Amino acid sequence: MKLTMSPLRPYRLADHVRACAHDGQVILLDLRRDKYLAIGGPALPALSGAIDDWPTPEDDAQSQSGGDKLGNWLRKLTAAQMLATAQSPRLPRATLQDPIASLDAQSHAAGPHGWRRPLHIARSAAMVALWLKRLSLAEIERRVRRMHEPGRSSEHPAFVAQLHDAVASYCRLRPFLFTVHDRCLFDSLTLVCFLAMEGLPTRWVIGVRTRPFAAHSWVQSGHLVLNDVQEHVRRYTPILVV
Repeated sequence: MKLTMSPLRPYRLADHVRACAHDGQVILLDLRRDKYLAIGGPALPALSGAIDDWPTPEDDAQSQSGGDKLGNWLRKLTAAQMLATAQSPRLPRATLQDPIASLDAQSHAAGPHGWRRPLHIARSAAMVALWLKRLSLAEIERRVRRMHEPGRSSEHPAFVAQLHDAVASYCRLRPFLFTVHDRCLFDSLTLVCFLAMEGLPTRWVIGVRTRPFAAHSWVQSGHLVLNDVQEHVRRYTPILVV
């Protein structure tokens, strides 16, 4: 079947696909299949001209010489169900502020919490372990999105004070429940769920880098990184923000 093109960008990324540009490549994350796909080379400008929300690498100075590969890529992405028609309604995407600071939980004295916070952390860890075992990233993303409590400002002093106290408690209690070595996704999701139980909505982030390829996850509130340091997470380009 011949694939015909309209000059008005007839495609967009499917709702379960996320994309970002990093180091001259475009990285796609298929949340249903939990798989990444990297695309580079001269096909990028042509794909940008055909897919409405296609990210463009900052250093992309290539011409449209990759147009001959456009049909092949569109067929591959369509067959993988990674594209939708541009006219179809799309889900709103969360935005992320630039990470410029990190929370020093070790220097913050957490207030008394009784048994509530340990139970919340244990419940969150058990729930996330089950999620990661049984669910796709697409379903996990939907569940995390439903946890957000609208109307609370991450810049309000009361919110910031509660957030610092809750994260300090989490960092002190976490070693008694699980280790975080090479488990950034598990740790980040557990922290997001715990803070949601505390009435403190935050952003769950997955970022990627290339050469070599790596993915990393962290939690952020406004400009503040909660379970990492900003110098580290800035090496990654966010591809999923919930």
